[in-house]
Formats: sequence, structure tokens, C-alpha cells
Amino acid sequence: MIYLYDGTIEGLFTVIFNAYKVLEEVDSISKRVSQVNSKKERIKCPTEEDKALRVRKSIIKNFSYSFYDSILKVFAVPSEKKELAIARTLKKLYLHGFYYLESDDKDVKDFKNLLDRVSGEINSYKNIPFEEKKGLLFAKFQPQNDILYFVYRHFKSKLANKSFVIADFRRNKAVIYNGEEGKFFEFEMSEDMKSTDAFFDLWLSFYDEVAPDKRKRDIDRMGDMQRSYWSHMANMPGPRRSEGK
Repeated sequence: MIYLYDGTIEGLFTVIFNAYKVLEEVDSISKRVSQVNSKKERIKCPTEEDKALRVRKSIIKNFSYSFYDSILKVFAVPSEKKELAIARTLKKLYLHGFYYLESDDKDVKDFKNLLDRVSGEINSYKNIPFEEKKGLLFAKFQPQNDILYFVYRHFKSKLANKSFVIADFRRNKAVIYNGEEGKFFEFEMSEDMKSTDAFFDLWLSFYDEVAPDKRKRDIDRMGDMQRSYWSHMANMPGPRRSEGK
């Protein structure tokens, strides 16, 4: 039995809600149809925000926000194991209690190994170097895991009211923080952007365009960061830009 979902954390929570009773029988939870064995029963599971919210609230209520944050970190790992590891570990904690997280259960071990993997990389980028131009700090990196939000969260606290940009060049996305709120964006690389000065100028102009706009929702008030923020993405200025979702 294989569940197909949209690749968002809300989509995964929807699968967990719908398949909770049969999670032991689920062979895979995947967003890529091409990787799915055609001989297995395939179940398409559209995201349902109300169910996803119920799962999120239940996790925080029963296990703590810290554990919920751990789930988000595991979800940031580009591994085909992460969905089942999250789903099955979560169910086993409901059945056996939170202490089960210290067991030798295979799914729990997979979960913890992925968590260690992403946590280590997050820590390694807590000293990422910034460059400064016209009052705006800029840093770029190419992490193995999708950790932009977690790195942003660290520097939001560390740099207090300073404005900064952090760009993930592996995934072509970035966050702009104006001292009060953070906004996440996608961008496309161009020949002009290979120049450090040109890249600075692009982000400075972009910052000037979006930072003062208080009508946009503060990303930190959304509860979930990860994929949830993509519905609030804006477009990069200029002729080469990626459309926000």
C-alpha cells in the first residue's frame, strides 16, 4: 500500500490522519509517482488543512512543541525514509508513550538518525559568515538538507534587530529579514548574479521593494514554517524570476 501526497508537511499530516489505523501496512509515503512500484495499491491523498492542523495540535499537546520541531527537522532531510519514519514513530509514541523514543525500534532509530543528521548540519551553519553592504547583511550557503528556516530562526535571534538576507543556492530560495519580520522567496540564477556586487545590488533593490510592506503577513505568525510559507512567496524582481506559488 502506497500513499501519494503533495510533498508538504501538511500533506504528510493528512496521510497520518487518514492512514493512522493501517500505518503498519503502508509500504511507502511518496510525492514521486515515478518511484512507486506499480504492483502496490496506490492511494492518492489530497492535503486537507483541517486534518493537518488537528495532527499538529495533537503532537504539541501530547508530546511538546520541541518534539513537533524535531518532526519539522526530520522532514527537512531529502530522504525517502523520512515520511514513514515520522508517521510510524509518531504512532508508536501514541501507543507506548514518549519514552518509546529511546527504544531500539527500527522506525524510531530511522527517525533519530535523520534528526541527528539534520541537527548536525544546522549547528554547522550557526557560524555562517555574513558580508555587509549598505547596512544589509548577506550570507549564502548550499546545505544538503532543507534547513533555511532553521538557520534563519537562529540568526533572527542572534542578530536582534539587524536586517539580513540568507540565500540557499542549492535550492534557489532565500529569506529576507528586515529587523521585524521574515519573508521567504524563490529566485533563479542568471549570469549577472555570478558577480558578488551584482548579487548584492539585486537583493538590496529587492529588500527596498518588499521590506517596508507591512500588509504582508509576518511569516513567524504562521505556526508552521517549512512548506507552509510557500503560499506567501513573492516574485523576484527583474526579467529572470520564479513565480510564487
